[in-house]
Amino acid sequence: MDLFTLMIELALIFWAVIYTTQIKISIKSTIIYTVFIVIPTTLIYELGGNWQGIIYLIISSFIYFFWLSKDLLIFIHICFVLIIGILTDNFTQYIAVATHIAFLPHVFIHYCIFFVLFIASILIYRILTRNIYTLIGELKTAYMLILSVALVTMSTFYINIYLTNYLSRNSILTFNIITQIIYFTMMIAVLYITIINIRKEAHFRKIEIETKQFTSYMHSLELINNDMQKFQHDYTNILVTMQGYIEADEFEELKRYFKKYILTAGEETLKRNKRFVNLSKLQITGLKGLIITKSLQAEKEGISFNVEISDEINEISINIIDLARIVGIFLDNAIEANKQNDMQEEKEVNIAFFNSMSGSTIIIIENTFDNSSITINQIFTDGFSTKGKKRGKGLNIVKNIIDNYPNLTLNTSIEKHLFTQIIEIKKNEGFHEGRNM
Repeated sequence: MDLFTLMIELALIFWAVIYTTQIKISIKSTIIYTVFIVIPTTLIYELGGNWQGIIYLIISSFIYFFWLSKDLLIFIHICFVLIIGILTDNFTQYIAVATHIAFLPHVFIHYCIFFVLFIASILIYRILTRNIYTLIGELKTAYMLILSVALVTMSTFYINIYLTNYLSRNSILTFNIITQIIYFTMMIAVLYITIINIRKEAHFRKIEIETKQFTSYMHSLELINNDMQKFQHDYTNILVTMQGYIEADEFEELKRYFKKYILTAGEETLKRNKRFVNLSKLQITGLKGLIITKSLQAEKEGISFNVEISDEINEISINIIDLARIVGIFLDNAIEANKQNDMQEEKEVNIAFFNSMSGSTIIIIENTFDNSSITINQIFTDGFSTKGKKRGKGLNIVKNIIDNYPNLTLNTSIEKHLFTQIIEIKKNEGFHEGRNM
């Protein structure tokens, strides 16, 4: 491999990994890539040999890109980029030999074909992986399996290249293409089987989540029922006590007694009942259970939790687990913000659902807070938190989920001491919950 070809391939690897992972780069990180990877790899290729250069390139790329991304998924992307590079190079050689274009230099033809095939392959790879990794979610075992398969495949491809030195040029090309296509097909089959199993596991996980949320919902109904029974049980005693104040003409004491014991208890019971009446319009049991659970959590913290659902919500064009994660993170943050709120007398969390004229489902979550120094640009940054170190992952997770749904938009606003999140989920006729597990 000549020096010019090596430099081009290193530049393409850098672009492919950055484009695939959407890592933000700077002049500093580019210089570090040049100093840490490009220059040493080139020197090793020239002075040591191809094998040593390949090993250094792989190890240094793993270290460098993990330093940039802090994400183990980067290892999988690097492996696949290198695999795509090998396949593309072999196909390029085969096409260049088969076309017999004599009026252009062979090297020029090779580079043109390689650029087109490699860039097209990376574009296709990014589209496919976005769908696959969205499907997998946070199943770490699946990522470990994919990484293992990718490492074995990459190693086999490179070994295959250097073990064919004893064959003729045409035999090498044919042998490489056949063996690599067979192995790559086998790998895709393994990944397909894995994804099928993951979908089944995700389905069972969805059922488990919905069961837990339904249990919370039933528990909340039981609390409402107990409140009503308690109110009915105390009804006679309340009337007798009030009669005593009336007969003694102690109307001021009666007013205080009514406000302190009767009105407060009645308001809490009516407010909780109203919340359940509103939730009856939400026909998504898992989400209903989540909201009830969070409302009870807010009540324990002395936070007013209001629910408003103006329309019947039967179906939302988003995976229910992803939606539950988004709403759950927003409500957790809203409750946490009010727990830290020492300035506001009124501590509120409000959530509303309604259908727009265009058929979209709108979800509004707002809460009071007392940190006026927070900006919208800050809150979605990975690691940003007002709750201390090793926190602040929630909103970044929300951002990553939203990026996977073209039909979902999020608008965030901060006005005085009110924080508002507006989620719009456009209706997707092609969406089916069973296919989006």
